[in-house]
Parts: sequence; structure tokens; C-alpha cells
Amino acid sequence: MNKQFQITDINTHKNNQKMVEIHIDHHLFAVTDYKTVAALNLYIGKIISQDVLETINYDSNLLSALNDAIQYISYRKRSEWEVKKKLSDKKYDNSIIEDAVNLLKERDIINDWDFSLKWIQYQINKKPAGRIRLENELFKKGIDNNTINNILDFYFENFKDEKELAEELIEKKELSLKSKNVEPEPHNIIRLLRRQGFSNSIIQAIYDKYKTSN
Repeated sequence: MNKQFQITDINTHKNNQKMVEIHIDHHLFAVTDYKTVAALNLYIGKIISQDVLETINYDSNLLSALNDAIQYISYRKRSEWEVKKKLSDKKYDNSIIEDAVNLLKERDIINDWDFSLKWIQYQINKKPAGRIRLENELFKKGIDNNTINNILDFYFENFKDEKELAEELIEKKELSLKSKNVEPEPHNIIRLLRRQGFSNSIIQAIYDKYKTSN
């Protein structure tokens, strides 16, 4: 015979009026929302099966994971991989993590394309960078290669030319050095461009232009 359980109390959570505490056999079992209560037709005194108990627990954990993910995203946009890692660090089961992330993607709260574009714009506004560096950094954020290639193609075609970014970087460096009465050295120019992830062809073009003008 399957074990049965009794709901002995359902009350509003004292810190969140949208949440409810469900007590099973006089012990707090889960904190969930009213949707779960309505969907399962839960009420005080109802006898429930193990299956219903597991459903309540799953819904409670999913809701908790969603809240943790949304709070994490609220500080700044995050990639899908970053959100999954955060929830994994909080010891949620893989099934909960997958369901939470899928729901957030459906609501467009997680969107790797949008995240990548805003991240590129933010990084370049801080300091001009080339495609190689941007590719590597996005890869570290868990963005897949196809999305990385497409978003970088889109950015360089619609916002900034990569060679123009390299020129901006050198101009900023020259201004900084001139304010200190220091002349930029050609080998330092090359190192800076390489460090910021510009391709050899762009580095050569900038170097040739720099040597001609100096």
C-alpha cells in the first residue's frame, strides 16, 4: 500500500505574500506559490500520495531556482552557461536547472545573442579589442562557437570596423603617452594590438601606417 500524507497547514509566507508554506503531517514541507496550490487543488486536511508530494517538492525547488537565477541576472545580463553554473553551485538538481533555464529562455530573460552583443559593446567601450580577444572571452562565458561567429560578424558589419577599433586603441595610447611626454615605441604598439586580440593582418596594416606617419 502506498504511503499517504496529510496537509496540516497552508499559510502565506511571512516575508513574501505571493508565496505559501505547505505543512505536511505538522511539519513545514515546502514553500511554493499559489499556482501550485490551485493546480493540485491543495487544502488543509487533504490526503495526498507520494506522487503529489514529489510534485509539490519539485515545483518548490523549481520556483526557488527561478528566483535565484533572476536575482543573479538582476545585477547584469548573464549567459546561459553562467546561470547554469550559478544554479549548479547552489546544488540544484540538473533537471531543475534545465527546466528553470528553459523557462527563462522562453521569457527572453536569458538570451545568449542579446547577452553577447551587449557584452561586446561594453568591453569595446572600455577598451577597443579585436576579434580574437572577443572570441576567447565569449567562449569563456560559455557561448557556443556558432553564436560567437555570427554575433561578431554582425557587430563588425553594423557597428564598428575592426581596423577602426585598432586605430582608436593606438590613438588613445598615444594621447596617454604624450601626456607623460613619452613617445610610443613601435614594438609596444605591436604588443598592445596583439594583447587586445587583433589579427596579424590588422596589426601589420596599423604598424605600416604608424611607421609612415612617424
